[in-house]
Amino acid sequence: MTTPARAAWREIRRDAPAFEACQFYHSVGLSPQGLVRGFWDLRPTVEAYLGGFDFAGKSVLEVGPASGFLSFHMERAGASVTAVEPAMERLWDAVPVPGFDYAAWREEFGAAIQGVRNSFWYLHHHYRSSVRLLEADPEYLPADAGDFDVGLFAAVLLHCRSPLSILEGCARRVRQTIIVTELYDATLGQLPVCHLLPRPNVAQVDTWWALSPAFVVNALALLDFPHARVTTHHHKREADGMQVPMFSVVASR
Repeated sequence: MTTPARAAWREIRRDAPAFEACQFYHSVGLSPQGLVRGFWDLRPTVEAYLGGFDFAGKSVLEVGPASGFLSFHMERAGASVTAVEPAMERLWDAVPVPGFDYAAWREEFGAAIQGVRNSFWYLHHHYRSSVRLLEADPEYLPADAGDFDVGLFAAVLLHCRSPLSILEGCARRVRQTIIVTELYDATLGQLPVCHLLPRPNVAQVDTWWALSPAFVVNALALLDFPHARVTTHHHKREADGMQVPMFSVVASR
């Protein structure tokens, strides 16, 4: 059962921030700045990243848009996009690590997230976009937030304490298809595995899981999206130029 606070939502609109206040999560070409490098460059591989799905004429619920690179790409492809972000107070699910300085981390991490959210609004105004942004807890997304043809979770679930709860909360609002893209770890094999990554002696509190494709397929089937296809692909990480393996599950009712 949801509580009224968790079930609350609101639509956010912001003026364009200064470019200097932005931290871009995905690389993007802008005028007059030229190529602005983020953490990932999805420009040449975005279609594979999104599972080769045709978004034309679809309404999309995107969880965790970051800088909005995928949001605006789907909009250009003909989709009507609504993105969901939790309130800054909710921030990220933090792993419980003994002796970790959470107050300092939240201050630093919050500033970085605010920079990423600034970049979303910078691009929103730059593109004169119609993408909607809702502030809500995706685990408790209420019915009056709307219903959508497609749900998108792009490298989001690995950062959530309960991936299945996040999927379930949003699946209630999705009529046709859910797309999940995550890092691909071939060592997890063919079983529906959700591998816990944190260790007590490692000061890392924002990434919880490595998910196998079979885990995502099975989870979505439990949520009544039983018809799934899985693809694997690689994408450039800007820090070291490495082509990182990822997988996408496109599952439909």
